[in-house]
Parts: sequence; structure tokens; C-alpha cells
Amino acid sequence: MLANICVMIYQLAERRKQQEDISAKQTDISWTSRFFQIEIRPATESSTMYRVLLLLCVGLSLSSCDITVLLYSSISLPCVPDNAPALAGSTYIWNFTAPQTEPHTLSEKGKILTLKNVNSSYSGQYKCVQEGYRDEARVRRSRTFSLQVEEPPLLQEWQVIRVEAGYDVILPCKVSFSNETISPSVVWKQVTGQGAVLLNPDKNTDVEEKKEKDKEPQRVFWDISPEEKDWAIKISQTRWKDAGMYQCVINTNQTLLVELEMEGPPPPHCEGYTDPWESCNDPDSRSSKAILQESLGDFSTSVYSRLKGSKAKANLIFSPISIAAALSNLLLGARGKTRMHLEGALGLPLGFSCLHTELKKLRGVMKDTLKMASAIFYNPEQQLAEAFINQSKEFYEFVPQKLTNDSTRNVALINKWVENKTNKKITQLIDDVDPSTTFVLLNAVYFNGKWKTVFESTNNKEKFTMFSGETKDVKTLYSSNYILQMGYNKQLKADVGKFPLTGQNSLYILVPRTLSEESFLLMENNINRNTLEEMVSEMNQTPAQSAEVTLPAIKLTMTTQVDDLLRNMGLSDLFNNPNLCGMFPGEPESFISDVRHRAFLSLTEKGVEAAAATSISFSRSFSSFSALQPFVLILWSDEAAVPLFMGRIINP
Repeated sequence: MLANICVMIYQLAERRKQQEDISAKQTDISWTSRFFQIEIRPATESSTMYRVLLLLCVGLSLSSCDITVLLYSSISLPCVPDNAPALAGSTYIWNFTAPQTEPHTLSEKGKILTLKNVNSSYSGQYKCVQEGYRDEARVRRSRTFSLQVEEPPLLQEWQVIRVEAGYDVILPCKVSFSNETISPSVVWKQVTGQGAVLLNPDKNTDVEEKKEKDKEPQRVFWDISPEEKDWAIKISQTRWKDAGMYQCVINTNQTLLVELEMEGPPPPHCEGYTDPWESCNDPDSRSSKAILQESLGDFSTSVYSRLKGSKAKANLIFSPISIAAALSNLLLGARGKTRMHLEGALGLPLGFSCLHTELKKLRGVMKDTLKMASAIFYNPEQQLAEAFINQSKEFYEFVPQKLTNDSTRNVALINKWVENKTNKKITQLIDDVDPSTTFVLLNAVYFNGKWKTVFESTNNKEKFTMFSGETKDVKTLYSSNYILQMGYNKQLKADVGKFPLTGQNSLYILVPRTLSEESFLLMENNINRNTLEEMVSEMNQTPAQSAEVTLPAIKLTMTTQVDDLLRNMGLSDLFNNPNLCGMFPGEPESFISDVRHRAFLSLTEKGVEAAAATSISFSRSFSSFSALQPFVLILWSDEAAVPLFMGRIINP
């Protein structure tokens, strides 16, 4: 419980740090488990130190306790906790030991030692010994406090300047020097979330003249008045982003603070968020490829975990790479917190600029067996950012298309696109387009892989056994001499069969050894990126062998409404007030109204055929392998090392 309290305090401190917009470079958050002290120290010169000091150890049964108190404050040290068992005839002796001195007895004889107006001489160890009787036994117990006295934080003061956005403002910096002959060295800095940024004031040149020379005119000028010893600066045509704290640093040893507050109407919704997606710093980096593989693995198993639910009652099939690609395309236009939330949901490190470059490479790697395409249909009245259009074409190989004013035509337009991209396996993704729809973001994938070992042509039917014990006659795929890799995976607690497909792909089938829902759920709950990667690695090292194989023939199409999925993944703002300024720079009201995913999978004698479309508007022996009971299937790209489709068959 005590550890939980400390963690909660630490989390509150972290939250306070984020609210104050102090970067990690500026801030030092620390805590210790013995004296439960949390400090948030902005690193700016002469800045205020926020401090939370909790003397939790005073009320707990500990033999020693470290405490830090502020200079000239007061504190009470209890010899024993209030909840300690009482001793009859108790006496108390307090001893004090200063650093490098011998202990001496204090005059205080009571249960509580009160120290008032403490100074540095109070630093040291305070030990209390209680002696008394419990029944007939004589009992002695002690408690030690290590006290450290610290200087309180300095009182900080700064001048506050208010100005209406768009007007000029002067930030003063008056300095007095004893030596009138020495000219001080003065620099100005603006405190931002990334640290203190050095300003470079220019001479007070006419603004119109600067506009002719520079695309972004100089707006910060010296406004020096040597007679008044005022090294002020002028900021012309102030903007909302100018608000905040400024430092005037004199000779590096003196800092004056000025806070600039903005008045007037709030800034435009997309101000500061309309820049295109940044360039990938190292497009050939192997680490970027590894980051994408890990993120897709984490995302895939996270989505599976959320879609499967707590009970294995229904079939499931989805394409994690389709959903991830649609969200990544959306991420291209996301900014601010919306970008941060999308990156978190996709399992990406914040600011991973190479995402779109790596996804483009991934599509190229899998182009022979997996066809993946994206599209955006948007309201013709909507202004789409030119940079977003160009980057969508560059990374996702499409140009956004305008919707019509006819809802029926829009439905046909979108469904026709999906049908073409999925080889007519998915003919209807949506059934209506609301007239208020701002845009529809689509991603479709189609996979067709043939078995490397062909199943025998047969119309045999076998009994598929479900959790209830009920059986169902199903058409099967059968081979008396199938070449595959198989084995028992201890982490997943399942028999695993790896069925090689053309195009460097594989179908993994996971079957628990006992026919029970509990065993199946245990297997499912053990599925994560690490266990999948270890399973794939283990299967790759397992020699292929000949076995009798029986699989159910499957043809499965499922539509999944994934609104709740995205909300549970921390993407609620997509449906409320997302920051999509990289896509719609002039429209603050854009939001997602509908998200759906439709997937198709079939297992036939020829091979595995699968398609998916995602729409975002706004005990067996080793000589045989049988899957005639509920199982999990994973369609895996061996070359890209990512899952393409995931699902489970409960009732074929």
C-alpha cells in the first residue's frame, strides 16, 4: 500500500510537470522511498522550486526514517506510531547526534519531540528509546530519525505585460551597474516547451522593408534606451504563440523575467499546425524498419486482444495491417495531441518521422502477394491541404477524390473502389454516406497465397467439435502426406502448425491441446508480440516433416465496427475535436463519425485467399495435425515479419 501511495505521488508530479509545460531538459523530478520526497525543479535560473514533502514515515512503524525540513520551519517527531501496542509505565529518552559528534541526551522526556524554528544545527540523528512493560515482560524499543535542514526556495518575481494579439509590445529589461564605463552583455531568451530559445533581435528596420526581403519577416527588434539603461526588445505584430515567459540575461549572472500575456480572440484553430509531415532523417536506417515491425506486432496483438472479448463465442477475422495503414494515413494529417495519441495507439515512438517511408517500403516488399491501397474521398466544399495531397500521393500512391452531393452515388463510388481493390471479394463496405460527412478514409488489402504442398481433392466431411461438445459436419482439406513444420509451444500452450504459402508467407494455426473454452482463452491471453515472434522463430528452426493434415474448409466474411476499439485505445478525440490541421488547415470542425473494417478469408484446396477493407469516416501425435476444434489462425509475412491477418474459428 505504501509503495502504491508513493507511485501515485510520483504520477501526480509527472502530471504537474506536463501541465506546466516544462520539458524534461528543464526539469528534474526525483523521489526516494525512505523520505517520500518529490521535487519538481525547473532548471531556469533563479526559478521557483515546487516541492511536495510528505512525512509519511512519521506515522508508520519503521525503525529509522529520513526527513528533510525547510529552514526555520517546525516539526514533531513521535517516538512510536499511534497504532503501536501500548506499554505500561512507559518512559522515553531522546538522544541527538550531530554530524561528527558524540550523542547527547535531550531534556525532552515525552512521547513527541517538537522542534521549532529549525536551523542548520538541528541536522543530525534523533533517537528515541521507549521502555515499559507488556504483561510481566520488560520491553524496550527505539526509533531513529535522520533530519536534514534545507534552505527554502527563493521568492521569485517578474513583470507581467499584457497586449492584444496583433499589436506591438515592448518587453523591458532595466539594469543598474556600479561601473558606468562597462557596457553589459545582454541576451534575450523565450522559454518554450523545448527549453529556452535564444532570440536574435534585429535593428528596428521598417517591417514592410523586411517583408520584401524575407518570407517570414523579422518581428523582434532591439528597443535600447542607453540613458535609462533599458535593454528592451520590441515584438511586432504579436501572435498567440508569443505568449509566455521571457528571460533577459545580463552578463550570464543576472536574469530578469518578463511574462507576456495575450488578449483578444483566440488564435485560429490550426495556427502553427499546418506544416507538412517532416522528412525522414535516415530513410535507409535498419532501426526504422525494426521500429515499424515492432509497432505492427504490438498493434496487431493489441487489436486482437480488444476484439476477441472475454469469451470465445464468435468467429473473428481482421487485417491489422489494413487498420494500421488507415490510421497511419490519417496520422499524415494529424497534429498536436491527436498525432501523439495516434502514435501511442499504433505503438510508435513519439515523433517517428520515418513511418510513412517505411510503410511504403513494406508495401513494396509484399507487393507480389498482398495488394494494399488507400483512398480518401472528401467533401468538395472542404479545403484539403496541398502538402497532404502531395504526401499522400508520395507515400500511399493515391490522390484524394471529391465526393458528390448525392449520397447514393457516394456509396456506389466508395464500394466500387473497395470491390476493385479486393478482387471483388468485398463488394460492400458501407451502405450510406451522411450528407454532413467531411471525408472518408479507406484502406483495402487483398491476399492470395497458394499452398506449397497441395491438398488432395476430396469432398469429405468431418465433424468439427465445439466447446459445448456439439459437433458440426464441415467440408475439410485433407492430405495424407503434407510437408509442414509443427510443434508444441509452451508459452502459448498450444500445438502450432506452420503451413508455407507462396510469396514468402505462412499460415500459422494454433490449437490448444484440450477442448475447453478455458484452455482456448488461456492460449488467446498469451498472445502478444513477444510470444508471436518467439513462436515464428521457433517454427523457423523446426525441421519440416511429413504429416497427415486435416483442416476445415473456410469461407468467412466479417464486418467489424471499430469505433469502440479506437476509443479504448486512447483515440476518443478522433470522434470529438481532432487536430487534423495537416489535412484540413481551414476547418476546425472535422471529426470522424464512423469507423468500420470488413475482412474476407477462405481456406480452399488451392490456398489461402484473404481480403480486408478498413473505412474511417471521420493431444495429437506429431504424425498428424488436425484443426477440427476451435483454433486461432495468423497469416504471417515471412519477409516483412508482420502479421497480415489474424482471427479465430469457433464455429466454421
